[in-house]
Amino acid sequence: MFHNYFFLKRLVKELEERLKGLTLLECFSQNKDELILGFGDPNQSFYIRANLDPNVSLLSFPEDFARAGKNSVDLFTDLLDKEITGVSAFKYERSFQVELGEDALIFKMHARRANILHSINNEIVNIFRKNLSQDFEILPTALNQNIEISESALVDNNYDPTSLIPALGKETRLYLEQTGYYEKQDVKKWALFNQLLSQLESNPIYLHDGPSISLLNGSPENTNSAVSATNWLYNKTVRNFYFEKEKSQAINKLKQKIKKSENYISKTKTKLRQVENARSPDEVANILMANLNSLQTGLSKAVLHDFYTDEPIEIKLNRELSPQKNAENLYRKAKNRHQEIDSLKENIAAKEKLIDKLSRQILRIDEISDTKELRKYLKDYGLGQKEKVKVEHLPYHEFEYDGWQILLGKHAKANDELTLKVANKNDLWLHAKDVAGSHVVVRQKPGQNYPIHIIEKAAALAAANSKRKTDTLCPVIYTQKKFVRKMKGAPAGQVIVEKEEVVMVEPKTLN
Repeated sequence: MFHNYFFLKRLVKELEERLKGLTLLECFSQNKDELILGFGDPNQSFYIRANLDPNVSLLSFPEDFARAGKNSVDLFTDLLDKEITGVSAFKYERSFQVELGEDALIFKMHARRANILHSINNEIVNIFRKNLSQDFEILPTALNQNIEISESALVDNNYDPTSLIPALGKETRLYLEQTGYYEKQDVKKWALFNQLLSQLESNPIYLHDGPSISLLNGSPENTNSAVSATNWLYNKTVRNFYFEKEKSQAINKLKQKIKKSENYISKTKTKLRQVENARSPDEVANILMANLNSLQTGLSKAVLHDFYTDEPIEIKLNRELSPQKNAENLYRKAKNRHQEIDSLKENIAAKEKLIDKLSRQILRIDEISDTKELRKYLKDYGLGQKEKVKVEHLPYHEFEYDGWQILLGKHAKANDELTLKVANKNDLWLHAKDVAGSHVVVRQKPGQNYPIHIIEKAAALAAANSKRKTDTLCPVIYTQKKFVRKMKGAPAGQVIVEKEEVVMVEPKTLN
């Protein structure tokens, strides 16, 4: 019931007692939609914190307020050092004003559209929340609602108090419904109406869980101070709001991870079906080996008898290799195919396990009702807010293929940083043989060997980012990073490899 004329009327009375005669010493904002006003004289100080975030829209009156050293901006500077001459509520309206001579700061407490307006001689000259530009059109004196409070006026409004005085609000109407007002005889309603107004003017301010305050619905916890009630409501609401916000952000982050994992599983299952349904390269290699005597080097294709299907088959060949070498490449691809199938299945199982873990974390977070417990849980499981890494400062581009992390150096100096500072000793290191190019690193997975198809993918990436990128085939060296070292004084990107293996690949980038 904070956003109600009858509560604000009580609050204004207390504010005038505290503010009249003080000077506006500071007025600033250091958070979006929050304005801090500091008043004082040589003997005392008083602060108003107006949090006009649409999800909060409340005031509070802290005893002191420490201004931040940065990200703080002064506002309504024309009003600084002016004395408060009064505080008044607009009649039957959810607004009040702090008067500073001819100037005034109008607190328009209209819930999600709450704002603070600076008026001079009944004209709005500045507003706090600039997005509510229509507030410039408000005529301050027109905010006062001149309502005749009489029995005849109540009769004219069909004995409905909320029709006569809209400022009574929804809570008052609900209270009247619950107490049976509308079922009472009309002759009794004028007396009941006056009783209602008396309650709104003189009842204690009741504090309810939720949190909420009321002037009508009783509660064991109550106060007669509107300032105290406002502080209580603000602290409870903001604590709940930011708790729920932090909780919601954590759950949404986990849901995004689940969605990403589900998409990965869907794509990987499609790829797995394609690989499993495709013809195994070793069958094609067997056909080649059975026909070696009829083939010679230099062919780009050959039509042979397929003894698996008893039909002709056209086989593409690398004309630079002998028929036997072409067959050996196919046998190697068949071996890679089995490894790729195993790797795809392992990745799917790992993502399904991750989804189960994330789903259980969501259920646990949803059960938590205490901020301290929530933050401890988020910290323990690495789900709290982390400082964002500035990707533009990284010395490499990052890729993921079949669950393996592949890093590509951006330039010569970045190659040194990637190889010498970022890569771990057991990571796989690759580079196009005997030409300039980017360093490539495949992150190690503890307890797992590097699959052949992963080595080839990383090698193809190294080839595509080298001087051999236009070649049909490119030799790429690979080894563990611990066998790579740099000579003192060597140019950027130049290293010595003490132990290496070579793979022939077609230069190809990764998406």
